[in-house]
Amino acid sequence: MTQNSGALHISKRVLLFLWLTCHLFVLSVNSFADDTKASLTTVALTPQEESFLQNHPVITLGSDLSWQPLVTANPDGSISGYDADILQRINQLTGANFSLVVGDWIDMQTKAKAHDIDGLSTSAIIPERTSYLTFTNPYLTLQTSLFVSRGNPLSIKNFDDLKGKTLAIQKANQSNVELAKQFKHSTILYMDTLEELLSALSTGEVDATFGNAATLYLANKLGMPYLQAAFHLPQQLDLVFGIRKDWPEAVSILNKGLSLLTTHEKLRIQTYWFSDQSQADTIKENKALTLSNNEQLIVNNAPLRLCVAPNWLPFSSINSDGNYQGVTADIMSLIAERLDTKFILTPTSAWRESVDLIKHKKCDFITTITPTRQREEFLTFTQPVFTSPIVLATRLDQFFLPDLTSVGNKPIGIMKNSGIKVLIKNQYPNLNIIDVSSIQAGLALLSEQEIFGYIDSLEVIAHYVNKEHLINIKISSTLPMDLNLAIGVRKDWPQWPPLLNKAIQNISNEEIQQIRHRWIGIKYDEPIDYKVISIIITILGVLVFLVIYRYRVIAKYNTKLEDLNQKLAKQASTDQLTQLPNRYLLDQETLRVIAASQRYQEPFSAVLFDLDYFKKINDKYGHQVGDDVLIQVTQEMSHSIRDTDILGRWGGEEFLLVCPKTTLDGAIKLAEKIRIHIEQHHFIEGRKITLSAGVAEFNANENYHSLLKRLDDALYVAKNSGRNTVSTSKIETTETV
Repeated sequence: MTQNSGALHISKRVLLFLWLTCHLFVLSVNSFADDTKASLTTVALTPQEESFLQNHPVITLGSDLSWQPLVTANPDGSISGYDADILQRINQLTGANFSLVVGDWIDMQTKAKAHDIDGLSTSAIIPERTSYLTFTNPYLTLQTSLFVSRGNPLSIKNFDDLKGKTLAIQKANQSNVELAKQFKHSTILYMDTLEELLSALSTGEVDATFGNAATLYLANKLGMPYLQAAFHLPQQLDLVFGIRKDWPEAVSILNKGLSLLTTHEKLRIQTYWFSDQSQADTIKENKALTLSNNEQLIVNNAPLRLCVAPNWLPFSSINSDGNYQGVTADIMSLIAERLDTKFILTPTSAWRESVDLIKHKKCDFITTITPTRQREEFLTFTQPVFTSPIVLATRLDQFFLPDLTSVGNKPIGIMKNSGIKVLIKNQYPNLNIIDVSSIQAGLALLSEQEIFGYIDSLEVIAHYVNKEHLINIKISSTLPMDLNLAIGVRKDWPQWPPLLNKAIQNISNEEIQQIRHRWIGIKYDEPIDYKVISIIITILGVLVFLVIYRYRVIAKYNTKLEDLNQKLAKQASTDQLTQLPNRYLLDQETLRVIAASQRYQEPFSAVLFDLDYFKKINDKYGHQVGDDVLIQVTQEMSHSIRDTDILGRWGGEEFLLVCPKTTLDGAIKLAEKIRIHIEQHHFIEGRKITLSAGVAEFNANENYHSLLKRLDDALYVAKNSGRNTVSTSKIETTETV
C-alpha cells in the first residue's frame, strides 16, 4: 500500500515536472520568436531619410553625467545605461548611428542650442526647449514621487505635510523646478548636483525632494541608501529624445525605431537597469561612501594605526597568525570598506598594553572599548557599534540571584582594567571584586570554586563556556546595565568620530546579523521591566501583594535564566554554523553507543567524511559561500540517515556519522549513498562538490581512540586514492571501495 502510494506520488511529480518543462519551453520559444522577429525586422526608410543618414553618419545626443542608470559614463570612455540600450536597438533597426555624450546638463542644453551637438537624450518636453528642439514620442515613462529620509522622521504623507518644509531641487532639472512652483508654502533650495542634493537630504539639511526610480538607483550607487518614497505624485515624467529643429528626418527615424521595439524587449531593458538586483550589484561593486573633499583629506592624511583587545572573543582577538578577528574585526573591515581606507593593526599581548599605546598616541584608534569618564581624558568615542548585556556566571549548584546585593562579601571575578569593572564599581561599590588577568583565568577560578562568580559580557561568557566545555557553569543573574562597545579615537583627532559614525550608520542590519551569526550563537531577549508593577504595588501598600509580586518576579526571572542556561548548554555542545552536535557532544554520544554495543553485544559502525578540496571553495568564492555549502551539505546528509544515527561536525569540513546496530557492510552502503547524493547535488553553479569517507566497524576488543584512528586511516586512504571515494577499515586491513 505504502509503496504503491509512493509510486503514484512520484508519477504525479514527474508529470508535473514534464508539464512545467513543456510550458516553460513554449514560453521561451514564444519569447525567442518575438525577439527574433524584432531583430530581423528593419525600418522602411523614405529616400529622404536614407539620404539624411548618408549625410549624417553620426548623430550625437547629450545627457547629464549624473543621471544613472539612464546614462552611465564608464572608465573606458563608453556610455551605457537604459538610454544607450534603447538607442543601440534603434540603430540596429534603422541603420542609423545615434550616439551619446554626457556632461553637465546645462552645458548640454547650451551645446544643443548652438548645434555643437545634435540634440538631447533623457529630456522632458519643456516649453523653453521647443524653440530649438523637436521631440520624439516618449521612450520611457517614470512615476514621480516625493522622497524623504529613510524612516520618514517628519511623517510626511501628503501635500499638506509639506507646508513649512524645505524642498531640495536640482537647478538643471527644469521639470522638477516647474513642479516645485506648486508648493508655495514650502522653502525651495536649489542645488547644483544630485550628489549634493542627496547628501543634504540624508543629513537632514532639507526635508524632501522629487525623484523617480533613477533617484533611488543613484542614491545607492553613491553609497547613500537613506531614501524612501513618502508618496507618489500625480505627475509622470515622459522621457523623450530632442533633435535640432532643422533635422525632422532624425525625429522620424527615431520614432520609427521606437515603434518596432516590442513590449517584451522594452520591459527586459527596463528590468535590467531598474531592478533591485541591478541596484544591489551596483552597491556590491561600490560600497564606499561619498565623502566631501574635506573628509577625503582626513582619510588620506595619515596612517591609521589600530589597537584592539588581543584576547576577548567573540568580540576581539589577535590569532596565532597575528591577524585581527572577531565581531569588531568584521565591523572595522566594513568601516574601512565604506571609507575606502585601511587600518593597520598594532599587535599587543594584553588589553592594558593596547590602552597604554593609544594613551601615548602610539595608536590612533582602539576598538571594543567602553566609554568611561577616565578614558574621556585621552579619547573621544563613536556611537556604539555593539551592545551586550552584562551577566553574572556562577557554578551550577548556586541559586539564581535577583540582583548583586544578595551576594554579600563573596568574591566576584572581573577582568582587570576592563570597562565592565568601572561600571560595576560605580553601581556596586561594596562588591568584593577579585581582579583576573583574562576571561579564561576568571572562568577557571569559578569552575574550581576559587571565586563565587564571574562578571562579563553574555556573549563572551557563552563563547568561552563553549570553547572550554565548562559544563558546570551557568548564568545566575543579568545586571541592570549593558556593555556599549565603541571605537575610541585619540583626543587630538576630533574630526574622526563623525566620519566613523557616518560609516557605522551605513552598515545595514543584515550585515550586522551576518556578523552576529558568524561569531555569536546565542540570542538574548531584554529582561522584563517590572518598575511599573513595583510602583503600583508600593502605592497600594498591601503586604500580601508585595509577597506575591516578589514570588512572581523571582519565578519569571528563574524561568528566563533557566532558558538562557539551556541555550548556553546547547551552545556548549552544538556547532553554531551547522547546528549539528560538535566534537564534544560527539565524544559523549559515541562513548554511550560503545557502552550499549558492549553491553548488548550489538554491532555499530562509524563513518568519517571530509569534503574534497574545500579550501579552494573558500579561496575562490569566499568564506560566506563556504559556510553556505557546509550548511547545505549538512542538510543533505541529514536527509539520508536514520533517526537513530548520529551526525555531527567533527571539525572544519569533516563530519562524523555514528551508526548504532549497523555492520560494516551496512555502513559502507550508507556512506556510498551519501557520497553519490552529494556528488549529484548542485551546491554552487558550475562546480561539483564531492566528499571522501572512511568507514569502520567497532571491534569489541578495541577502544574509542583505536576506532577513531582506523577511521582517520581509512579516510586518508580514500583521499589519496583520488578522492570522491569510500575506504573501509577492518581491524587489520584498509580497503578502498
